[in-house]
Amino acid sequence: MKQKNLSVIVLGLCLSVAVPAAQAGAATAAAENGKKTTNAFEFNKKDPIYITADWMEVDQAKSTIVYKGRVVAVQSDMTMRSDALTAFYDPEMKQMKQIVLDGKVNATQGTRVATGDRAVFDDKAKTVTLTGNPVMRQGNNQVSGAKVVYFIEQDRAMVESDGKTRVSAVIFPEELKTREPGDAKAK
Repeated sequence: MKQKNLSVIVLGLCLSVAVPAAQAGAATAAAENGKKTTNAFEFNKKDPIYITADWMEVDQAKSTIVYKGRVVAVQSDMTMRSDALTAFYDPEMKQMKQIVLDGKVNATQGTRVATGDRAVFDDKAKTVTLTGNPVMRQGNNQVSGAKVVYFIEQDRAMVESDGKTRVSAVIFPEELKTREPGDAKAK
C-alpha cells in the first residue's frame, strides 16, 4: 500500500474513532439554552481525538488499529489512559465498531473517574462495559462490583456481582443535590 493512502486511513480513523466523551461545559451551556444535555460517556464523533502511545499498528486485514504502551487518548474534556487500546472499525471505514482498553484503565472527566482492568466501548450496542475490579466515582460517591455496564442512550448503569465480588456503593446525598447540569444521573 502506498504511504499516502496509509496516512489518509490513519488520519481518518484517528479523527472518526468513537471514544466516548461527555462534554460537561457544553452540556451546561446547552442546558442553560434549553437544549438537550449530553450524557456521561456518550460517543462523541465530532471532536478530534489525540492519542499518544509507545507503539501503533494498523492492520487492514483485521480492520484494527492497536496502540500499546502508556496509551493516552484525549477528546474534549475526557482523558483515557491504559496499557493498550484496540479500535475495531468497519472495512469501509464508515465508523468505529468497538474500542477496547486493556490494562490499568483510567477514564476521567471532570469529577468523574472510572477505573478497571478492561473497558469496552461498543458503538452498535451503545454501551460501555468496565470489568476487572471496576470502580466508578463522581466526587466522593463511588460504586464498584464485578462488572459495570453503562447504557449510553438510556443514561442508565447496571453494576453486577459475580458471586465473589459484591456490589458496593458509597453515596453522599448532599453531593447529589449540588451536581452540575449535564452530570450523570445518580444510578
